[in-house]
Formats: sequence, structure tokens, C-alpha cells
Amino acid sequence: MKSVHKLILILSIPTLLFSCEEDEDKNFQTDLSLEANQLFGVSTAWGESLYFGLLNFEDYSQIPSAELPGCPNILIESVEKRVTLTFDPTTICEQSGTVKRTGKLILQYPLISSNSLPRTLTYQGYTFQNDTIRGAREFSIIAFNQVKETFINLETTSNKELNTTFSGNLNHSITKLRNKLIGLSSSGSISGTNSTGRNFSIDISSPRQSLAACFSQNEILPIAGKENWTIDRGQSRVVIHSINYESSGSCTVTAKVTLSDGRNLLVIP
Repeated sequence: MKSVHKLILILSIPTLLFSCEEDEDKNFQTDLSLEANQLFGVSTAWGESLYFGLLNFEDYSQIPSAELPGCPNILIESVEKRVTLTFDPTTICEQSGTVKRTGKLILQYPLISSNSLPRTLTYQGYTFQNDTIRGAREFSIIAFNQVKETFINLETTSNKELNTTFSGNLNHSITKLRNKLIGLSSSGSISGTNSTGRNFSIDISSPRQSLAACFSQNEILPIAGKENWTIDRGQSRVVIHSINYESSGSCTVTAKVTLSDGRNLLVIP
């Protein structure tokens, strides 16, 4: 999947004695960067629309379009308890974040109030930074301000027709003030198959912390958190990359990727 960022080398690894397997990875340094690039794309594609799925039906009647990421048109169907967000690339949206979306997100809420029934978020003709996303996600309230998210076989297709498919099981802890969502903490894992046919997993090793105020400015990276990215290389071999998100002021985030060979890279949206 084509992602919305650049990976820039910031620290060269020192001279070390590598095992035979490590020597093999050294010969494919470009592949390591590409793998990390693709996995950051998966993580970002999941994270950029998370905020929409965690808002309640009532929230959408109170939040103006200008305070939602990308300034979508909001259609609320009260009887059906459905919200349709339409992203028009010609819409003037004065937000500090610059990521672009087109198409629709459709949020279907349970017709009756019940924590046992999930809400669904469905992608319809939806693109994020020119990558198409297809599928649906479910969000279930499992306790006070605790939401469980599941999805199976979300698919992204880049403008070069490269496909990635992934599923997820995640938990979100929501912080509210006067019933208004102000922050969230996410944990769990995502797994799937990348465009080269390799299996991968994304494990949130330290919860991703996100602020509603940052989402409202279309700033989509979490302000804190760590992820481990594991890729199956076959013959019982895997490589593990990781990313660390840190706030560098307001909604500005420094995201540093550490490749399996020890090189460090900065993610620049």
C-alpha cells in the first residue's frame, strides 16, 4: 500500500558482527525500509478513521463538519440511526493536518439501545491519500467508556494496484468530559497479508494515546504509543520492526521507526 509519509534515515548502525541470517537482511536494506513503509501505511489507514467510529450517534448532531477530520458533509438519518460522511476533495477545509480523503464512511448504529449490539463503520468508494480502503469495522461497548473493535479482511489498494488485507482485535478506553470525547487509549493487534504475500502482525506494545482535539485538526498520528511490526520471512524466520510515537508539542508528533537491523528512521507525514 502507498503510504502518506517518508522514511528518512537518521542514525546509521555501528559495525557489528552479524549472524548469517542478519547478513541476509543486510543485503536487503531497501526491502526492510519498504516493509516498514508498508506497515506504517496499514497502521495509519486503520488509525485515521478510528475517531469517526468512536463517536456516538448523538455526537454527530452536535459536532460541526469543520471539527471533523477532513470536513466531511454530514447526513444524519434519525429513524434509521445512520450517519453518512461524504468527503469532497473540493471542500475548503482549514485544518492543520493535510491528509486527503474522498468517498463515504457510513456509520450504522443499533436501532435499539443495547450494549450487546455493535455499531458498524463501512467504507464506500473511500480513498485515503489515494489508497482505496474496502470493508467494515464493528465497535461494541463492553463497559463504561470501554469499546471493543473487531474487523475481518479490510483491504487497501494502492494507486499501483498493490493489495494488502488485514484483520484486527482492539480495545479502546475513552476519556470524556461532560459526555464529550476528549481522548482515547488503544491496545490490541492487527494481522494480515501484505502486497508481496507475506504474513504480518502489528502489536500495540504500549497503548496508542490520541486526542480528539488533534483529530479535529486532521492530525491523525497518536501523541504516544509503541507498536511492534512482525513480518514472516518463511522457514520459521521473522523480522521485527518497531515504531515509537512521541508528542513534540501540541498535536505535532515525532514517530521513530527502528528497523530489525538497528537502523532508525523518522516518519514524516
